Amino acid sequence: MQAIIIFVLISITLVLLSIFISGLKELHKEEKDLRKNMIRDGIIGYLDQTFGYGAAKIFKSIFDAEGTLRYLVYLPEYEWFKSPKYKWFEVYTTQKGFQYTEMEK
Repeated sequence: MQAIIIFVLISITLVLLSIFISGLKELHKEEKDLRKNMIRDGIIGYLDQTFGYGAAKIFKSIFDAEGTLRYLVYLPEYEWFKSPKYKWFEVYTTQKGFQYTEMEK
């Protein structure tokens, strides 16, 4: 009799644990989608719209001679089993918004 009760309790525990884990997975997926669909402002939003979500990274911010803030941005390109190659861009503000130019090595 005790073995049946223990078996039933273990079965109930496993079912509840699987429901809990599946709920956590769904919650994580929803949070990830919300983070991805979040609209960001400023330079980060411009980089997301231009190069893809989180693809480009800001390396350095620089003030030029005119006092304009410019950003040095890199975009890694991955190939199969090779080290990434980087493309470098200079992003700067204009009166119409942000613009970028590709930098040569």
